[in-house]
Formats: sequence, structure tokens, C-alpha cells
Amino acid sequence: METKKENIIDKYLNTKKKKVIAGCVAGVLVIGCAGTVILNTSSSKELVLASDEVKAEFGQRVSTNVADYLDANKVDNLDKIIKDTKEKDNLKYVTVTNKDEQGNVVSKEEKDYPKVGNYEINFTYKKEKQSVKVTVKDTKAPEITAPDSIDVIQYTDLSTFNFGELLQATDYSDVKDWKIDTSKVDVNTIGTYDLKVSIQDKYKNKASKKLKVNVVQAPEVDEGEVAVTEVVTDENGNKKTVVTKKSSAEVSKNDAVASTSPVSNKGTVNSSSSASASKPSSNSGTSKPSTGSNSSSSSSSGSSSSNTGSSSSSSTKGDEHKHNYNIPITKTVHHPAETKTVHHDAVTRNETVTVVDKEAYDEPVYDSHYVCKACGQDFGKDGIAVGEHSAIYGHSYEVKKVQTGTKHHDAVTHQETRTVTVTPAYDETVVVKQAYDETVTTGYKCSCGATK
Repeated sequence: METKKENIIDKYLNTKKKKVIAGCVAGVLVIGCAGTVILNTSSSKELVLASDEVKAEFGQRVSTNVADYLDANKVDNLDKIIKDTKEKDNLKYVTVTNKDEQGNVVSKEEKDYPKVGNYEINFTYKKEKQSVKVTVKDTKAPEITAPDSIDVIQYTDLSTFNFGELLQATDYSDVKDWKIDTSKVDVNTIGTYDLKVSIQDKYKNKASKKLKVNVVQAPEVDEGEVAVTEVVTDENGNKKTVVTKKSSAEVSKNDAVASTSPVSNKGTVNSSSSASASKPSSNSGTSKPSTGSNSSSSSSSGSSSSNTGSSSSSSTKGDEHKHNYNIPITKTVHHPAETKTVHHDAVTRNETVTVVDKEAYDEPVYDSHYVCKACGQDFGKDGIAVGEHSAIYGHSYEVKKVQTGTKHHDAVTHQETRTVTVTPAYDETVVVKQAYDETVTTGYKCSCGATK
């Protein structure tokens, strides 16, 4: 190697002085190269992440704290890095709109979990930058709450039945209308049948549930009454059907009025989910990095804060951690329905009626006939014939009363004016305010778990 270098130098330098200069220059270059290698090898990363990717299920919080992403086994000065690292992200969080019973917007609530989509979390420590790609997907089907069985009156048209009142779907995403498979239900024949209900969210995650349908005989009704299948709420807050009868004036739009004749079954019907869909009151936990092992002693995986500016991440270790109580603690409070009793007077009318004093009847008419005592032959009033019969056969005879016809007598009647009850008086329980569930904030907690 040295011989080769000397040959090259001799080729281009032919004086002793030039050779000396060249030798010095060559020495400097070697030292410089060596110095460069030393400088490059002495430089090392301080911001080392255990994972650069997070896959979160929709409804989960996504931590933006660098402590959850650092590889503690490869990082020195862990506490300092956590304290001095700045974070910036483009996470977009879900906003839930709360409406009253009339559909008016009463409030908007920002949740602590991001929308479905792709995001990026950027960490900066000194001059080092690291990025974490965040993918939020909805892969979970809605949760269905439904009774195990329902009763409906024979001849009920299921295409108009309000199944949405009986069913409840819970999902972080918006859901579509209910699909009700009634193909196996014969509403014209009393018995028990299988019914399948299904629903899917906007990301095509589908859930289904089977329940029994009991087709029962309609109760006997009086004039002015109809048989209905009514949806009610029991003492435990569960929905169920009740087969009952109501006056025509009491029937509500949600009551299923049974027909008195067979109806056709369309097989599959849709039912609105607008009143039977709800979103979970809280998130489903916190997502974790998809790869790597984070053994950082300063973990704060419960953090859900979004920092759209450039700010320092707080250490969760020792006295350096400052509590930030920005995560609401909530509970669901059930408010029963408010009702009042409304009295309805009887509805009457005057009408003229015919009163029967004596029923119509037929009076029998009798006549005297010659009748043979032995053979019972009736000779009417023919004395000669009965005499000859007696002489020939030796039979004796008698005169008897025999019915020969009837005389009709019409009924004896008169007219009266009477008060007739069209609808009896009754008391009606009217719902002043529907039952509802309210999400109430009872406190707040920090990402480290501390509460107040």
C-alpha cells in the first residue's frame, strides 16, 4: 500500500521539496478522514422510539405523550427527554351533538377519541424529529339490546310495526336503519316464530340478533274499542310488548292495531333507528403502539390531550409531573317519565228506542175431530166415515180437540227517549315528559389516573 502511494507521488512530483509537501498534505488528509470517522461515530440519537406506528380502534383514545413511545432501553436521560420533547399532531376529535325531544340542538360535546382516519404525531427534541403514524379504523359491529321475545296480536301487519321502539343499538359510529326479517313469522296463525333483526354502521360493520315472536289471540273488545300491541317500559327500564285493548280515542301512533282479517307478510321490513341508536358515554380505552415494547417508567398511557401547537410534553415521574385534569368522569343518570292523569267524561247521546211491552206470539187454533181410539186415525168432522170404520174394524172412537192452525198476535210496543253511552268515562295517564338518560360529569381526571 505505501509503495503504491509513493509511486503515485513520484509520478507527479519530481523534486524533494514537492515530495515533502505532498507527504505533509497526505498526512493531513489521513488525519482529517480519521477525524471525520471519529466525529460521525460519536454522534448518536437521543430520541429513540419503540414504535413509529399506532393502530387504534374507533372509540379509543390515542396518547400524544412521548413517554408512551420512547424505547426506555435505548434512551439515556429519559426524564429530561420526556420533559423537553415537543409534540405536534393533526388529530381530529369526535364531536357529539345532543338534541332534545323535539330534535333541537341543545349542546355539542367534544369526545377524547379521534375520528376514523390517518394522522401523524410529531415529536421534536433539540434538533431531532421523530414521527408516529396513527391509523384509526372502525372494525367493531354495533351492540344490540333487544328482548328475548315479543307478543303481537294475530293479524298484525309487521310492515307497520314500530320495532325501533323495542330495539337499541350502541355504536361509536352512526348506524343505518334496522333490517327486520319477518319471513318466518306467520301473523295469521297463532304460534311462536323466529325473527331476525340486524343493523350496520356507516363502515359496514353488521350485527344481528334472533328473538321469538309469539302470535297471540286478540282480546275481546267492546264497541268503540280496538285490540293493540303496545310497547311499554318495565320497572327495570327494559322494553317489552303488551297485548291490550283501547278505545279508539286512546290509540297512539306507536300502537300496533290488529286487523280482523289475514294480512300479507312482506318478508323483510325496515324500521327507523333514529330513536333507538345511541353512542357509548365514554371511550373504550387507550390505544397502544402496535410494535415494540415500551418499558418507560414515566408512562402516561391515559393521556388523551391533543396539542395542535408546539408545547413541551410533561414527565409523569416524580415531582416533575403536573396534573392536568382535563378528562371528564361521567355517569349515566336515568330520569323516569313524568306523567299526569287526565279524566275524560263519558260521551253520550239521546236516541228514541222502541220498548216492547208484550212480545209477539202465535196462538194455536183447535177444532173437534173424530179420532179412533185404537189406531189413532183422524176423521175430522166426518161422522159417517168414523161410523163405517167402527163397524168394519170394531174400533171405538172419541171426539178430541185437534190443533188445526195458529193465530198470530203482533207485539205490543211504545216509543221512549233514552240517553245512550257512546264512550264510558275513563282516566288516561298522559306522558308529560319522556323518560331519558342523561350523561352527568361527576369530576375530572388526569392522564396519570389522578382524579378530583
